[in-house]
Amino acid sequence: MNSVPQSSEVPSLRGPEAQRIGGRFWFATGALLLTAFAVVIIVSFISATNDNSRIHRLKTRGVSVVVTVTNCVGNIGGSGSNASGYTCHGSYLVKGANYQEVIGSKSTLSSVGSKVQGIADPAHPSTIELASAVARSSTSPSVYVVPSVLALLLVALTLLFLRRLRSSRLRPPKSLAESPQPPMPPN
Repeated sequence: MNSVPQSSEVPSLRGPEAQRIGGRFWFATGALLLTAFAVVIIVSFISATNDNSRIHRLKTRGVSVVVTVTNCVGNIGGSGSNASGYTCHGSYLVKGANYQEVIGSKSTLSSVGSKVQGIADPAHPSTIELASAVARSSTSPSVYVVPSVLALLLVALTLLFLRRLRSSRLRPPKSLAESPQPPMPPN
C-alpha cells in the first residue's frame, strides 16, 4: 500500500528543516525599531531647539570680540579637486580669559595675524562665530518641520503595529487551525 509521506517524514537533503520565526520575534523587532525611531525624532527636536537657542543667544547676548587668526587651512570638496571652505583657528579674549578656538562660519581664507570680528557665545565662551554670519542668521520654526513629519509617521506606524498585533492575537494559532487532509491515493 502506497502512502504519501507526511512533511515530518520527508528526509531533508541539506540538513534540518527550516524553522519558522515566531510572532514574538517580530513583535520584539517591531517594538525595538519603533523605539529607535522615537529616539531619533526626540534627538531631532532637541537639536533643532538647541540650534534656535544658540542663534538667539548669539544675537541677543553674544560677546563681541576681535579674533586674531592663528592658522587657516582649506577644506577640499568631495572629489578633492576644489576648496569647499576654510577651517581657521583664532585667539581672542573674553572676560580676561584667553581662548584659542576654531572660528565658526569661516568661508574665506585669512592670513595668519589678520583680525576678524567675531561673536562669542556667552553660555560657552569657547564657541566663536563670525559676526557677519550671526547677523545673517535667524531663528526659524521651519527647523521643526522634518521632526514633526517624522513624528506623524511614527504615530501612523505605531497604530499600524498595534493593529497588526491585535489582529494576530485574535487569530487562532496555525497549529490549532484545521489543516487540510492529504488526498488519499487511489487503490
